Amino acid sequence: MDQLTAGSGGARKILVLLLIVALAILAYVNYQKRVQLASELRKLTVKMEQLQTGNAPQNVAAAKQIVEKVKKHFVIPDNVDPTVATIVDANTLKARNEFYKNAKNGDNLIVTPTRAILYDPDKDIILDVVPVQLQPQTASSSSAPAVK
Repeated sequence: MDQLTAGSGGARKILVLLLIVALAILAYVNYQKRVQLASELRKLTVKMEQLQTGNAPQNVAAAKQIVEKVKKHFVIPDNVDPTVATIVDANTLKARNEFYKNAKNGDNLIVTPTRAILYDPDKDIILDVVPVQLQPQTASSSSAPAVK
């Protein structure tokens, strides 16, 4: 009987030791994942801040250059100050709207009060133009124009 008790006590100690080692490994793996996710979150936060704040003078100058290039192909009145955006996720846009079917990352979207112009700066061509209806901004509306 003593051997049985001694044997089960030893097995219990080994089992407890294995459980502690497994928990330590699990804690380490979770810690590593947490560190990795925190790093990715920091990177995304920096990118988001750059997109939101940007370097305004440089952005304005780049937008004016793009508009001047587009004006060689399409009439944009001088009294209109269009909004210029660079496409960063063409696949998502293509899935949401037919207008972007020929777009690729790096192309530009120029939005005037009456038109949305899709421009490829690499080929220096206009890919598409559609009429738009800019809705007045309210607290709940998005700043993106409705492209029809």
